[in-house]
Amino acid sequence: MAHMKRPRYILIFIALLAFAAAAALFALKFGEKPGVRPLIVYAAPAVRMPLERIAKDYEAATGRAVELRFGPSETILTQAAMVNPSAPVDLFFPADSSYVEAAKERGMIGESFPVASMSIVVLIASGNPKGIANWNDLLNDGVKVAVPNSGAAAGKVARNHLAATGKWDALAPRAIETFTVTEAANAAKLGSVDAAIVWDAVALGYAGQTILKLPEFEGVSARVEVATLKQSSDPAEAKKLAEFIAGEPGMQRFREAGYPGVAK
Repeated sequence: MAHMKRPRYILIFIALLAFAAAAALFALKFGEKPGVRPLIVYAAPAVRMPLERIAKDYEAATGRAVELRFGPSETILTQAAMVNPSAPVDLFFPADSSYVEAAKERGMIGESFPVASMSIVVLIASGNPKGIANWNDLLNDGVKVAVPNSGAAAGKVARNHLAATGKWDALAPRAIETFTVTEAANAAKLGSVDAAIVWDAVALGYAGQTILKLPEFEGVSARVEVATLKQSSDPAEAKKLAEFIAGEPGMQRFREAGYPGVAK
């Protein structure tokens, strides 16, 4: 009876070959070479808008797919430290260089490249129903202020500064914690809060809403860097992508997105 089963096995084998060929053709159609994994980038939401465009530009220019995974800077630092040999991460792109320095101290970083700088501002809710114009207005009864948690770079930088200058205790009862800086900005857009503490580069994406540059946040900024990770299984290509992001092709996308502190 065994010889009766051979045609069925042959058919299964042919079907598997056909499936593999179809997968290869699909990969070729969309610019990804068969057997070549996408380059993986862990990035903060603060750089999402230009980075998504840069990833498409890079894929079009090189044929190498780029996979973006977004999360708060502290979260992606923790995730990058947990190396998965089957899916190594190539680039680390937090919203503040302090996270790159932390990764360097852990021996995780290959090279880093300056990209931009950002400053803390206050994004006012649409229509400004509470008439907020200065710091003291944020402390009025009934005012709600979205503040990213300390796992997000904007939240950590803003909270640390306010604590150091003795102003956090007054704001804390009015603070509504969000997971990311984007969530804080969206809360102001939707009107679920009266104001949000965010990066200026993020606030610029919310047309029609008032942006306050308060003296209380003077000089509170972040330097943004992209870094290659030593865990990358393709370090040459990882560096190539990092240089693309930090070079003129990437800088053009950051300028288009309105980032005020693009590296020269």
